Amino acid sequence: MTAEQTDLPRVSDQTGAAETLSSVRAIRSFVRGRRRRSWVDLYAIGFGIVIGLIYLSDLLTAPFSRLGGAAGRAAAAAAGEAASQAAIQAVAGAALVIGIAAGLLMLAQAFGPLALSPADSDWLLLSPLDRRSLLRRPAATVAGLGALAGVLGGALALAMAGPYLRHGSRALPAAWLALSAVSGAGLFLTILFAGALAQPRERWRNRLRACCAAVAAIAVVGAVAGERWTGLTHAITAGFARTSTGTLGVLAVVSVVLAAAAGTLVWLSLRRFPAGVLRTDSARAGRALMAAAFLNVPLLTWIAEDNHWRGRLLPSRAWPKLPPAMALAWADWRRLGRRPALLTVLAGSALVPALAGAAITGKPHGWTIAVALLAGGIVAGLHGTATTRRDTNDQTLRRMLGVDQRSALRARAVLPALLAAGWLALALTLLVATGVLHGWLWPLLGLSAGPGVAAAALRMARTAPINPSDQGPNLPVGPTPPWLISRMLSVVIGLIGAYPMLRAVRADQFHSGTFVAQIVLSAIVLGGYLFIASNVSP
Repeated sequence: MTAEQTDLPRVSDQTGAAETLSSVRAIRSFVRGRRRRSWVDLYAIGFGIVIGLIYLSDLLTAPFSRLGGAAGRAAAAAAGEAASQAAIQAVAGAALVIGIAAGLLMLAQAFGPLALSPADSDWLLLSPLDRRSLLRRPAATVAGLGALAGVLGGALALAMAGPYLRHGSRALPAAWLALSAVSGAGLFLTILFAGALAQPRERWRNRLRACCAAVAAIAVVGAVAGERWTGLTHAITAGFARTSTGTLGVLAVVSVVLAAAAGTLVWLSLRRFPAGVLRTDSARAGRALMAAAFLNVPLLTWIAEDNHWRGRLLPSRAWPKLPPAMALAWADWRRLGRRPALLTVLAGSALVPALAGAAITGKPHGWTIAVALLAGGIVAGLHGTATTRRDTNDQTLRRMLGVDQRSALRARAVLPALLAAGWLALALTLLVATGVLHGWLWPLLGLSAGPGVAAAALRMARTAPINPSDQGPNLPVGPTPPWLISRMLSVVIGLIGAYPMLRAVRADQFHSGTFVAQIVLSAIVLGGYLFIASNVSP
């Protein structure tokens, strides 16, 4: 063969790759040219972004104010106090930043992090197109969002530790803020790219997810323990004081180098990325985005349940010797008994109220702890309502067993009430152990508030599935869909059922009258809901 003949295959390969790349661009351009958005859609998207930025700026005003010199002087003045609230907020805030970052990384690993839109996954993934060209835009989008989250996380971490750094007596240098932002972006991207590399290998994904969960757990437990033992808090803030410009510079350089190396490996792996993994993760991510757009949390939980039980072979057991209604409700008890990891995570989440107040407001009491208690109690109760949600769509099993609606609902209300009561009691016990509340009678108040909160969980579980086409009444903020109104009313019911407990926690005052009022109100709210719901078809 001549030299020209030996070069023919190489030239044809390069030409084919160029044609494939141009085909991907042509398809993207074709779709983009025929996509029409009305000005109303653009206005709604822009308005939502502006409102989100306003609320985000209000939430971040207090943490970023710690970058100024006033916060540093206040922390220095309070350094000699036995229990410094500024030091507790610094440690709790840093732990909260680490926990949120770890949660975002775990969420990204659950849905990819590389994923395609449903249309691209169905039509383009299995076509003879260059895989790297097809995945280039999703990879760039994930990298951009990860870098933005890392920049915000790094700046927040510096803001929390700011008053205890060497420049805490005056405003921190702008270089420190830049270095911390770069470090946060580099570290976040490194772990995100590691998740992309581990995406085709389920064992690696599980290990990386476990590492993120362990880091978050250690940070949260350390911050909550620091609220009780101030020595630990001051030891951590003393470590903050040893931070210097050189330390931040080295951290920034190392994180950028690691992110670049991991990104290069991801870029090289895109050409042979498995299509089966992409199709599965893309379908999961598409359903999750659709559910999140309409706040359809039940759909997300059903997806998680299906993914957990799919492919598992469960042993067959005899029907329990219980009354028909309790035997029907026994399915929820068995489901939780077969998922001890879920109960462990639920118990670990009881640390959130102890962390929320100190991290966000710097105060041991306030609306943040009350909101965390109410939300946690409702979520805990929802973990015992799987069969209740099933009967909302199909009541065949209940009717086949000859169980009336009233008996079935009463039997199924027991587990949500116990879960909500147990979670609230555990959360209040931790608040007492960390010194936020005083007196060991608070867990009794949580036990008595559980049934009232369980009414909200039962009402949410029995609400009809979300239908985006349903249009509600025209309120001052615009047309409100019925599913949103129904779920807001459920939260209001939970607020009413736990109001004495939430008010007592916010004021740190526990009286016998509060305990009696909570028992009576919980019985009224849960009993009234069961009476009304038993006579109305779901």
